[in-house]
Amino acid sequence: MSTAKIDVSIVIPVYNGGDALGTMLEKILREDRINLQLIVVNDGSTDNTADVLQTFNDPRLTVIYQENQGVYAARNAGIAARRGDWLILLDADDDFTDDMIFDRFCEANRHDVDVYIANGWRNAPREGHRCDMIHRHQPYNQAINGFRWINHVVCAREWPHYLWLQIVRSEYINQLQLTFQLGSSHKDILWTTELGLGNGRFYISDKPDYVYCDNQNSITHSKKYFDSRTLSYIGVISQLICWANEARYHDVKRALLIHAVEEARHFFGIYRKKTKDKPYARAQFRQQVRFGDLLKGVNSGRKLWFLLRLYIALARP
Repeated sequence: MSTAKIDVSIVIPVYNGGDALGTMLEKILREDRINLQLIVVNDGSTDNTADVLQTFNDPRLTVIYQENQGVYAARNAGIAARRGDWLILLDADDDFTDDMIFDRFCEANRHDVDVYIANGWRNAPREGHRCDMIHRHQPYNQAINGFRWINHVVCAREWPHYLWLQIVRSEYINQLQLTFQLGSSHKDILWTTELGLGNGRFYISDKPDYVYCDNQNSITHSKKYFDSRTLSYIGVISQLICWANEARYHDVKRALLIHAVEEARHFFGIYRKKTKDKPYARAQFRQQVRFGDLLKGVNSGRKLWFLLRLYIALARP
């Protein structure tokens, strides 16, 4: 790749996603109005992913091959290799509008923000069918700081932590020394929270430009995955509480604790219905999370009742 200034770096981790990858890369590389760096991290794929990547001969494309380490390690590898002024993180099996990259780049610069969050659809919109938007209750079309955004999304009970809706200024990522925590899932919640805790300038758009496709064959829906998801939620809850207890985040302390309780609800749903090794999950929760901290995030009788049920369930030997 040349040393020319790069406007946007796009990072795509892929594991056995060869069937959908080619179409996405072709669509990205059709964008020629700005200078792109497209980074694909092949995370130990055993399908035709490598063959698909070898069909592309474009100097804007960088391919990183690594043994399978998980999606967050793959994203970190891509982020470390980025050279663009802005970063977009995509999933290999989703879709987006033709102008998504260009429009996000222009809008983020026009509003002079550190983080621009677009809207999206859950599955592709079809004529005659109502398509759900990813979010509906954001402080739209205004520049706000990260603390105000965190307080808003917690109050609205709508936390759009989806990486693929974001375009983030690289300088802001460097300033925060931001990388993904390793694990199997849900670390996008922590990434997005850290973006907010940096208290930079945010702009949330109501304009959709991305199509999230719920792939029933993905690892997220695998029965083998539920125990690791349970443990990942424990890590998220623990980290939210840790941040809430830092003096520098006093202005969002209450919001972080409320959100920790919300994530505890997600944890409990998987724990009750899908977790196999419940004794280990209980032990990890009790070791990493203090119920006294969660109690500070209770803001309704319903949440208090939930926390009591959770305490009883996890107090079993």
